[in-house]
Amino acid sequence: AVPYETGISGNSLGTGKALTIYAIPEKKAKRFNINLLKRNGDIVLHFNLRFDEKAVVRNALQAGEWGKEEREGKVPFEKGVGFDLTIKNEPYAFQIFVNNDRFCTFAHRSNPHEISGIQVQGDLELLAIQIV
Repeated sequence: AVPYETGISGNSLGTGKALTIYAIPEKKAKRFNINLLKRNGDIVLHFNLRFDEKAVVRNALQAGEWGKEEREGKVPFEKGVGFDLTIKNEPYAFQIFVNNDRFCTFAHRSNPHEISGIQVQGDLELLAIQIV
């Protein structure tokens, strides 16, 4: 059920690892987001789909301060249509894929080895989460 939050151990999502989320946006969805968290409450990656703004916003929260939003790219999601979102943790950036198509790159703004949790919030049905 959403909102969903889970901790992940050690370096489960360190560089070289990938997180895949399988979900379906609700038919009346306005927004949903996926956050990769650090123990101190920082958000290493905030991936926010905004149907109401026709945008996918990426950002990071460090020491209580949001950074510069990144919004490039068309919205690759449809209401009521299932998707898989893969976030690959590369040495210098997150590579983000939607349905196996590269969507964007988000450069690391903090240590990519310190991810300790995942949050999924908003108007979607969460089917599965996988880390490989």
